[in-house]
Amino acid sequence: MRLAIVIDIDGDIMYVPEDSSAFENYPKPRLFDNMKDAQEECAKWNTGVIVDYNTNRTVDTQKRLSTRLTL
Repeated sequence: MRLAIVIDIDGDIMYVPEDSSAFENYPKPRLFDNMKDAQEECAKWNTGVIVDYNTNRTVDTQKRLSTRLTL
């Protein structure tokens, strides 16, 4: 699963770009291979939400964490 961060910028929903120093039109999204890195990036954004990039569905971070702990 590839993870991305979705943010709200003045009412516009977009992915956190690879290069967040400049916001261009339709930038390439920054993708993550693991939840830890996605959570660290998400914490940097006030409106950040972690999503599965392939399905655009939000990822329940608590459910994934509890599943991992019970294995």
